Amino acid sequence: MNNQLRWQKNAAACCAEFGAEDGIDPRYAVTKQARKKSSRKNLQLCKEATRIISLVLTGETGQPLLRDLLVLSVQAEQGGASVCVSVGHYADIQVSDTEVLDALKSVQGLLRTALAHALHRKHTPTLSFHYVGVLGKGDY
Repeated sequence: MNNQLRWQKNAAACCAEFGAEDGIDPRYAVTKQARKKSSRKNLQLCKEATRIISLVLTGETGQPLLRDLLVLSVQAEQGGASVCVSVGHYADIQVSDTEVLDALKSVQGLLRTALAHALHRKHTPTLSFHYVGVLGKGDY
């Protein structure tokens, strides 16, 4: 009788119900959660993109709608090939989401150019925008 069959016979005698995790050392039985790792370069990209985009939006765009935007977060997607920029207003103005997103798309080239000058990368990431809306007093 081989060791596997002998072990199964002994394990079945010791427990009421035989499961897949029986016989495994408890230290190794814990399944490791697949944690999404953020590389150091992607974190640097997000921090630099936040700084550059917020500076360009407040100073270099000629649209008053974009001057009041606050960059909330920048998240790298597809390994840094594109970034998603979350923005919101801190001033209480009446504007629709589509107006803000259209205004951001109209200056997307300017923002990518500013990113290309600031970043030392072979390829400048593409930008996508997410508008959160008007922020309250404690949101920013």
